Amino acid sequence: MKTTKSTLTIAREALRAGQESLPDYGHRKSPHKFTQPQLFACLVVKEFRCLDYRGIWVLLQEWPELRHMLGLQKVPHFTTLCAASGRLLAKPKAEALLDGVLRRCRKAKILGRRTPLAAIDSTGLESRHVSRYYTQRTKTQKGHYKSYYPKLSVVGDTANHLILGGRVDRGPKPDLTEARPTVRQTLGHQPLGTLLGDAGFEAEDFHSFCRDQLKIRSIIPTRDRGRPRPDGQPNPVHGHYRRLMKSHFPQVLYGQRWQAETIFSMLKRNYGSALRARHYQSQNREMRLRWLTHDLAVLLRSPVP
Repeated sequence: MKTTKSTLTIAREALRAGQESLPDYGHRKSPHKFTQPQLFACLVVKEFRCLDYRGIWVLLQEWPELRHMLGLQKVPHFTTLCAASGRLLAKPKAEALLDGVLRRCRKAKILGRRTPLAAIDSTGLESRHVSRYYTQRTKTQKGHYKSYYPKLSVVGDTANHLILGGRVDRGPKPDLTEARPTVRQTLGHQPLGTLLGDAGFEAEDFHSFCRDQLKIRSIIPTRDRGRPRPDGQPNPVHGHYRRLMKSHFPQVLYGQRWQAETIFSMLKRNYGSALRARHYQSQNREMRLRWLTHDLAVLLRSPVP
C-alpha cells in the first residue's frame, strides 16, 4: 500500500492535527517560543525522515520552506524537541493526537464513523540497529543480546490500513496478554463491527469479552489442543464460541486478516524495524509517534480538505 512521500505535506497535516487536538501552550507560564502543534509536527517530520533529534534540528536549519510551513520564527534546539517528546507522546496527549488524526481521516472520507472490519495483531521491534540474529552469531556482540524486545499490538482497519489503536509492551509474551487493553483502547477512538485475529488470540474468554461485553463479532480460528487421541479422533472443543468457530468458520471473511501483516510491513519498510530510543519509556513514546506518523502518511494518499 502506498503512502505519501512529501515531507512538506505531512508536516502541514501534522500541524493541523495538532492544532485540532492540543492547546497552543501546555502552561500559561511556558516560554511561548513554540506551540505544541509546531513541536508535534517537527517530531512527525523527524520520524517520517528517519532522523534523530540532532538530524531534525539540522534539517530545519537548512530548509527555509519547511520552517515557513510550520510557522517557525526560529529553529527549536534538539534538546527542546527531546523534552517535547516526553510531554506530547506521553499516553494522555498521544491519545488526544490519535483522536485528532482520525478526525482528519473521517473528514477526508477514508474512515467512516464505524469500522465494519478490523484486524488485531502484534509484532516485535528491534531495540537497537544490530539484529538479534547477528548478536547471537558473533562473539563481539553477545554482550548486547537482549532477551526482551519492544512489542507493539495494534488494531488496524482492513479497508485502509489505518491504525485505530495500539498498546506498547515488552516481549516475548503471548499475544493474548495485550488483547483486551488493545481492543478497549481502540474503542475509545473508533467503534468496531467485526474483529479478526490469528490463532494467538484464540480463547473462549476473549471471544466472550468481544461478543458479550463489547458487542463485537470476533473471528479467530480454533486450534486443536491437547495430545492426539490414541484412536486418531479429534479432541473435543470446549466453549460455545470456540465450537462455533470450529463448525461455522467464515474463511472468506477471515482472509482479510492478512491486512494486519500489511500494516506491520508498511511500518517496518517505511520507518525501519529498529527503534532509536534506548530506555523503556522513550521506546514507548517512539512507537506511539511511529503509528501516528503512519496514519498521517496513509491519510495523505488522497487530498485532504
